[in-house]
Amino acid sequence: MSSAPPLLVTPSQLRDLSSSENVCILDASWHMPNSPRNAREEFLAKRVKGTNFLDLDEVSSPNDLGLKHMMPEERVFANACGMYQV
Repeated sequence: MSSAPPLLVTPSQLRDLSSSENVCILDASWHMPNSPRNAREEFLAKRVKGTNFLDLDEVSSPNDLGLKHMMPEERVFANACGMYQV
């Protein structure tokens, strides 16, 4: 049984993982709405080869109180992540 990759990795570990056939690396960077930064644009400009972008704004679930970025239902999250096949 193989162990899961670590949650935090060094740049060289990321390079090694991105070349693996069994690993799909998702960049889920997000910035506050008033920030001048745009996570999708930064990903497109500076992405690590072989990675994909997961837009948290598109995946998050609505909330009755108007709160944003709530954890989506399991199926919604699985479908969003499943778009990126290894």
